[in-house]
Formats: sequence, structure tokens, C-alpha cells
Amino acid sequence: MGNEAASAAAPEIIVTEGVEKWFGDFQALDDVTMSVKEHEIVVVLGPSGSGKSTFIRCLNRLEEHDAGRIVIDGIELNDDVRNLNAIRSEVGMVFQQFNLFPHLSVLNNITLGPRKVRRQPKREAEEQAMQLLERVGIPEQAEKFPAQLSGGQQQRVAIARSLAMQPKIMLFDEPTSALDPEMIKEVLDVMQELAESGMTMVVVTHEMGFARGVADRVMFFDEGALVEQGTPNHFFDNPREERTKLFLSQIL
Repeated sequence: MGNEAASAAAPEIIVTEGVEKWFGDFQALDDVTMSVKEHEIVVVLGPSGSGKSTFIRCLNRLEEHDAGRIVIDGIELNDDVRNLNAIRSEVGMVFQQFNLFPHLSVLNNITLGPRKVRRQPKREAEEQAMQLLERVGIPEQAEKFPAQLSGGQQQRVAIARSLAMQPKIMLFDEPTSALDPEMIKEVLDVMQELAESGMTMVVVTHEMGFARGVADRVMFFDEGALVEQGTPNHFFDNPREERTKLFLSQIL
């Protein structure tokens, strides 16, 4: 659990106001207003098709929202490329699929961004990459290629690659849903360590144990709307909304 007293005083680093998103006639996001404080761990839950992934993809403009405002660390997400580049350099994202470059070694996958975007010298980038591989528990895999790794190892490389850009915020879009069950824990352990280190995190997941044990706050989406939010204790033990109760009755 995060330090609630400290987080109460922390500044808001993500703010959304009245965010809407349409795909043709289908409304994927409906008037989503929320905020995330610095160092807060927010877990987003909801049934399939509820808008969770669309929402998190809007936070770094992989999807463009159609109405409302999104402000990340004081910068509004709009059509200004400079704003977008500034935000993308502060926001790391880990996807369901690992999106590693198959033709590059693990080490080169991690150093590519810092060298190309941040103009980091090769040796410095490689030293940092090795420290990050230590952190995610697979330093011995540095010279291998993604196809030689398990799914859990690939996802840990993907996390290390995001961290190499030194983001202030990490977004996770169902990071364990493509993994075999025995690999899920190794990825969640890395995410838990990241949470304990003070990283601001927004995590879309179906892992209820992670939500209950690591989140400062749980948000529940249904039909594109943010239906309910609260502490894990509130959410799991005392939810108010009927849609939340129905969802929990189906999965717990």
C-alpha cells in the first residue's frame, strides 16, 4: 500500500475532465473525469469492452480523445507535437503483447530509446540497461534475442525498456493477460517492486490479488464510464454500485 498521508499531499500528475471517445457510432469512453496523484498506484478494473484499455491508451495519445481534457504533469494532450513528445518522454507504457524488436538483442532493445531519443552515450545506456535487467531479475539474458526468452522474461524486458527512458509515470495495459499462469507472478513481482519504489502507475489488469494488495485506489469501468472508485478495501469489501457488485460476484 502507498503512504496515504503522503499521497494526500502529493500533486496531481494525471487529470482527465469529461473525456469522451467514439469509434464510429460506438461510444468507448463516456465523460471520464478522474485524477492520479504523484506516486499513486491506480488499478483499473472492468469487464471486457468496458473502455479500460481505450482510456489508458488515451493517456499517452495512442488513441485521440474526442472531447474533454487530459493533462499529464501539467501538459495538456492536444495536437501540438511538442506537447506530445514531452508527455511521451515522461510516460512509459507496457502492453499485453511485448512489442520487442525481434532482430535486436535484449540489451539493444533496452538501449535503443535512450540512445536515439535521449542521445545517451552507448556505454552509459548499456550500463543503465544492465542495472535495469538486474532490477527485473534477468541480467543473464542480456545478449539473447526475444524469441529465446519465455513470455514472462519478454514482458520483464519490456518493463526494463520503458524504465530506461526514466519516465515519471508507467501505464500498464493488461501486462499479464498474454502470459502462461506460472509466469504471471514474476511480472507482478517486478510491478510490485516498482510500486514500492514510488513510481506513479496506472494498471489495467484482471489480477485481483495485485489490485487488492498493491493499489492505493481501484477504478471500475463499465460501458465506457467510470462507475466507481475507492480504496481496495472499499472496492472489494463494500462496493456501492450495483454494476460493481455484479462484476465482483462474477469474478471473485
